[in-house]
Amino acid sequence: MKKHKYIFGVLTITALLTACSEDFINLNNPNQQTTGSFWKTQDDAIQATNAVYSAMYYDGMYMRLWPWIMDVRADDCRNTSPWWITDVSLYNVTPDNPCYIATWEHAYKGVWRANQVLENVPNINMDEKLKKRLLAEAKFMRAFYYYHLVITYKNIPLILSPAHGPAEFYPAQAPEEDVWAQIIKDFSEAMADLPKKEEYSSADIGRATKGAAAGYLAKSYMFIHQFDKAAPILKDIIDQKYGHYALVANYRDNFTEDNENNEESLFEVQFDRNVGGTTLGWTGDPAPDWSKTSGKARTYAPLGFGWGDITPTDWIFNEFQQELTVDGELDPRMKASMFFDYPGVKVYGKTWAEAKLINKCHIRKYLNDDHYPDETEWRSGINERVLRYADILLLYAEALNELGQTADAYPYIQQVRDRANLPNLQDVKPGMTQQQMRDQIAHERALEFCFEAQRYVDILRWGWHYNNLNTLIAHDPEFAKWVEGREIMAIPPTEVNINKNLKQNPGW
Repeated sequence: MKKHKYIFGVLTITALLTACSEDFINLNNPNQQTTGSFWKTQDDAIQATNAVYSAMYYDGMYMRLWPWIMDVRADDCRNTSPWWITDVSLYNVTPDNPCYIATWEHAYKGVWRANQVLENVPNINMDEKLKKRLLAEAKFMRAFYYYHLVITYKNIPLILSPAHGPAEFYPAQAPEEDVWAQIIKDFSEAMADLPKKEEYSSADIGRATKGAAAGYLAKSYMFIHQFDKAAPILKDIIDQKYGHYALVANYRDNFTEDNENNEESLFEVQFDRNVGGTTLGWTGDPAPDWSKTSGKARTYAPLGFGWGDITPTDWIFNEFQQELTVDGELDPRMKASMFFDYPGVKVYGKTWAEAKLINKCHIRKYLNDDHYPDETEWRSGINERVLRYADILLLYAEALNELGQTADAYPYIQQVRDRANLPNLQDVKPGMTQQQMRDQIAHERALEFCFEAQRYVDILRWGWHYNNLNTLIAHDPEFAKWVEGREIMAIPPTEVNINKNLKQNPGW
């Protein structure tokens, strides 16, 4: 059973407006929380910090759209949806497309709530150790949202305090390097003050940890190619400086409801199938009667069991078969990651023939096929493991290779390969050059992280749109529609129309 899901807080802060003089009649509603009545107690601080996390569960973040817009643009996935996700896969934009609007809206909602905590909690008289932790959580989450925003939109406003007047309501975009500097500052400060994963009680599982902050700090350095700064942080995580982490024996345990918050997970978004509610809900903020949890299973499940909006490309299907295990079998991650026709396959309890699937392969990761007949209820309770120890190992290998220590990268890659029972890389490909190792790491990461919203982030940070486009087109013909600049998303046109200080991204 899950001890702790949805770290939702209830935080409603309403600004009081006065239209005339200070002696105008006081219209305070005693039943409504305001900036004057909130921010008084330790419980207020906890509720406000919990509310910072809740934006992760909104439609524009991990309830549905952020993983979707990353996966559908990667070379391991292709669009099979008739709806507006098609625009994203083909690099088009329309003003009312939720894919462009919701991530911006909901990530900034998380930023705004984090800024509220960081401004107001220091003034609350409460347990100082808890205060320090809550402020570190808010810094981690602010950096977490900005990490997603800068990767998605690149040219974004950097807002570090709540708006207190009309002049602050229309922020301009900040230089990208300033945003990354703030992300690095927030993750660094959070890492210093957060507890290790094992130091939390069971009631607080799912909160930001020292290991999570270290991992995202290293990922941030990797994205901006500061490998010399990423490498020692990654090595410290491997050496257990920030908590105990290891690969789980069964790869599929990272994508089901049965073994959540395991030792491989540095950070995961908590979901619960039994949240109640009576209304399905769509975009916008969840209402009290909403019943939707994670929308990933519903949208990724093959048609007939879900909506089948995204399916694997032929390239990733074939990539898995480039190398057999030491026993001459298919890479076990292939069966854990996708449905395809092999002896004994079951698709939600049905044989391949009974399932009547229309493609030769379909995504299986993060689906409830082990326990339920389909995904039609839209009630997936599978936690999204957004940062895994396997990522730390492969990033460290990559950092070593980029620093000219190619030979030292082998053992860290092999730890990931060993779980898949693959041959010793040092034996099958000894003495690789730096470029050969780059290609190998790209292959290893594609197999390990397919359909996890990781591949497109890798493609962006490697600059493949500009230096390896023909390879991408060969992997996925949708890349032939790419227009220079459109590797990042358009700033929501509605935002540009409202805020005269925002400029649309180049290429859009």
